[in-house]
Amino acid sequence: MPARLTDAQVARYREEGLVVPDWRLPDDVLRRLRANYGRLIAANPETADFMVGVHIADPGPMGVKGLPELLEPIRLPGILDMVEQVAGPDLILWGTTVFGKPAGRGKATPWHQDGDYYPIEPLETTTVWVSLDRSHPGNGCMRYIPGSHKARRLFPHHWNGDPGLTLRQEIDAGHAPEEAARDIVLEPGQISIHDVYLVHGSAANTSGERRAGLVFRIMPGTSHYDRARATASPNPGHDYSRRALFLLRGADRTGRNDFSIGH
Repeated sequence: MPARLTDAQVARYREEGLVVPDWRLPDDVLRRLRANYGRLIAANPETADFMVGVHIADPGPMGVKGLPELLEPIRLPGILDMVEQVAGPDLILWGTTVFGKPAGRGKATPWHQDGDYYPIEPLETTTVWVSLDRSHPGNGCMRYIPGSHKARRLFPHHWNGDPGLTLRQEIDAGHAPEEAARDIVLEPGQISIHDVYLVHGSAANTSGERRAGLVFRIMPGTSHYDRARATASPNPGHDYSRRALFLLRGADRTGRNDFSIGH
């Protein structure tokens, strides 16, 4: 399958804020990814639902003992070609996340926007969501509100301390109309690509099937990762100030991004 978005898919991304390409990871890459994910879970058994910085070998954000091998998918030229179509030629990876959702006890993710607490100016990030398992409504697939990104602004969020949630930031009432929500159904190895301003979330996994996804956060080279601002994050455990930046393609057009920290 060609690693390129069609004109219609690019238009869908612009209009809806999310697109699912007609593409999957090569079988050997998916096989290695799932094996490495198994190693990650074995090393971090208490945090299977939600982990950040999963590519950092030494205990990093949240104390996660990560694996650099998990970066393999985002180094594939095909994925970068598709991200470039919607985010431009200069691509900087600044974070990784795992949403594990173990069978029968996977936590819900509240309606939110990714950029509510990102230290990025101007705020731009494209998220690549890689499915390790079949993801569908029965096991808590991601849902989104089409077009919710178009205002290019963050809506008000509040803190939700419910222990049954993966994230604590939840969008205020009125900004996530359930009747407009769409499910993202993915097969193993498929990906979705979404905009930083998109409103999205997911239900808990009460099924007998795991629903694991590996997420890559990519900002354009025209944005600055502001580490000084990161120290004031409402999520200090995520350690935004020490995140390692990786120049995946192109150049840092700001000249202000520090690529030495966190490596």
